[in-house]
Amino acid sequence: MSQGIFIKIASKYEIEKRLPFIKQNIEAWDFSQPLCVTLSPYKNVRSLDQNSLSHIWYREIAKEMTKRGNTIDHEKPELVWKVWLKKRYLGETTYKIGKEIVTETIKTSSLNTAEMGHYLDQVYHWATNVGIMLSIPSHSEYAEYLNQQEK
Repeated sequence: MSQGIFIKIASKYEIEKRLPFIKQNIEAWDFSQPLCVTLSPYKNVRSLDQNSLSHIWYREIAKEMTKRGNTIDHEKPELVWKVWLKKRYLGETTYKIGKEIVTETIKTSSLNTAEMGHYLDQVYHWATNVGIMLSIPSHSEYAEYLNQQEK
């Protein structure tokens, strides 16, 4: 249970309904390590649909760029394109350890749905500008978003 348990409470009326579940999970804890309960504002995180679409696009970009001679020395070139696109559009966090500088690419899992939507827009427009036509599944949230923009 490294990620912990997430419980969304949207109003005071839901507190009583959620308490038995919270209590059950606290009582089930083995206490080999102390338990930490954190209360924080709800953040509507990026959706699984958005995450899935981004991975479809990374594969399509890698395939097309390989056809164009942009080969990557990695068994999964889509992962390299993922890192490159995230670095380009989301940036990096930099840490200093003594004299050494360490950088980490911003994770899409830290984005909310609006931020992830903006990132997907940036990737889509970049790909279009370099002549790559990315697929947009008709049943996807992104297709729904584009349809709403056209109205």
